[in-house]
Amino acid sequence: MRCQRCGSEQRGALPGLVCPDCGSVARSAGGDGSWIARETLAGRLSTLPRSRKALLAAGVVVVAGSLVTGASLLASSGGDDSGRRTGAVGRAGIPPDGIGGGAPTRIGPSGTESPDPAPTSSKSPSSPASPRDPAPSPSRTSRYPSGKGGYMYTAWAGPGCSTGEYREHGRFEDGDDGWYTVDSGGYRGSTCDGRFSAVPMSGSTTQDRGNTATWSWHLGGGYRECALTVFVPDSGRDRDVAGNPTVYRVLSNPDDADSAYTGFAVRQTVHRGTPVDVSSYPVKGDTFAVQLIDRGRDWGDEELVGAHHAAAQLRVDCR
Repeated sequence: MRCQRCGSEQRGALPGLVCPDCGSVARSAGGDGSWIARETLAGRLSTLPRSRKALLAAGVVVVAGSLVTGASLLASSGGDDSGRRTGAVGRAGIPPDGIGGGAPTRIGPSGTESPDPAPTSSKSPSSPASPRDPAPSPSRTSRYPSGKGGYMYTAWAGPGCSTGEYREHGRFEDGDDGWYTVDSGGYRGSTCDGRFSAVPMSGSTTQDRGNTATWSWHLGGGYRECALTVFVPDSGRDRDVAGNPTVYRVLSNPDDADSAYTGFAVRQTVHRGTPVDVSSYPVKGDTFAVQLIDRGRDWGDEELVGAHHAAAQLRVDCR
């Protein structure tokens, strides 16, 4: 048959097949197409024996598996890095993107850091102190001389004393049934002349009638406690000093009976003519005060009739 390109006539060179002279491939219209099976990849595969097809299929599977494995490794490597990076942002100890190495970055709310410490001052003693370099406050106890046992303030107060302050409330004159002054028998010495007041009792051991005597000392600042001594007078007449007991209250404000924060009692009938060291009490503010109240029974037994409390001298030793 004639080659459609070179015109050669060779046996077996049907239209559309390869010409053995020029190598041209041409397909004539209406051909059955069987020649394609020998000239394409699919056609060549279809003409292979079964053994070769099996080997070829195995090779394809191996190659495809290698490609899939490599792709999965690459994908998993990229995904893990992304996951770690996303989870790390904002977590303490791992800086977010944009923060480089070097000193670690503190992660915390703003405004909570303490201010920088004030630099050591190199100013001369004459230089004024700045707000960040305040001058040391003076000692609150340096103004007072130190006394025995570390006490720095000692003073008496009471009737006839020029130190401290002494006041009476509810006083009335009615002979031996009211208030009266005894000229001697109290503490005499220092700033006191020895007089004392006799205070009528309320008639009840649990009720007050409103008669009070108040001692107070204005200490100023810097004192923590005061030790209290009560002098129990002795006039020679028992009814003048007959508290059994006499009740006292410790006040932070001498003008306010409700400021009492503790109290004590002294049996005057047992301690006539002697000072009684009561106790030490905390100082509440710049004033220390003690108040005698009038509760007590002055009737019944013969020795109780006309009994009075004695309001004499008290001393404080404060530090």
